[in-house]
Amino acid sequence: MFNPPTAPNRAGNLRGIRAAAGSLALGALSLMSAHAAFGAETVSSVLKKMAENYTKAKSYQATITTVQVAKTPDGKPYTVTETEQVKYENPNRFRQTVKATGTGAALSGQLAQQIQMLQHEIVSDGKTATIYVPARKMYQKQPVPPNLVVAQIVQVLRLVPPLDRPGLTLLPSGATVNGRQAYVVEMKPTAPPNLKPDQAKQFAAAVKRFKQYPRLLIDKQNYNLLQYTLSTTDGSAQIDLSSQVFGGAIPGSTFAFNPPAGVKEYKAPPPAMHPNIGGFTPGGVPAPGVKPK
Repeated sequence: MFNPPTAPNRAGNLRGIRAAAGSLALGALSLMSAHAAFGAETVSSVLKKMAENYTKAKSYQATITTVQVAKTPDGKPYTVTETEQVKYENPNRFRQTVKATGTGAALSGQLAQQIQMLQHEIVSDGKTATIYVPARKMYQKQPVPPNLVVAQIVQVLRLVPPLDRPGLTLLPSGATVNGRQAYVVEMKPTAPPNLKPDQAKQFAAAVKRFKQYPRLLIDKQNYNLLQYTLSTTDGSAQIDLSSQVFGGAIPGSTFAFNPPAGVKEYKAPPPAMHPNIGGFTPGGVPAPGVKPK
């Protein structure tokens, strides 16, 4: 069964946040929703209105910037900054371009190689998706389904929880993001039922590593997602969505892929799909709940 293409490894073997997030994932972490009154709004009403913006979009354009701050196992600090440009047109045409840079320990060695693999381009003309990874000097094609929504293309939107699970709080203080007043939905980890004692201990230890639980910052006026943040004892992650345009015209040429000189097509069977997100992942898979920072 086809799953839409997703970005290559957004963390690879990067340590830091991945360690905390991975531990929580192993503990079957639930980051989901409970009702909490905030004026006339609740967690469910805010998330529902936000989801409608993206699922009903006829077209969508945005710049998404992710910054991950962490340390190597031997304590050397680094940052990874990823810039993603997205253009989408209903029902299934899109172009996603990702570039990444690093500082500190990410300038050399394995981290530098992983950053190279983060950079990619995925282009769908409505029939075929072409996945191009410059570091490999190759591209691969696969068919696309007749319908795709923005959340299947934009990685951060995959972090938005369902409306019927515990663990969400609408913080009363709110926040400001680039001059925009925002609701703050905090996603507190909640342990699944019937954990064995050793699993419960592992889960509790992982939760203690959070300095700030994951948060979604949602525009109070138009209910667009503005920012995603989290912080652990291993590092921090922040994803900012800017220049978001819903319903704007996009030239048809945007969805055509023209292979650069010297780039070859890879026709072997695609790698195994990642069970959590699906899709072709040329460089690996993302860490749960984080992109590289």
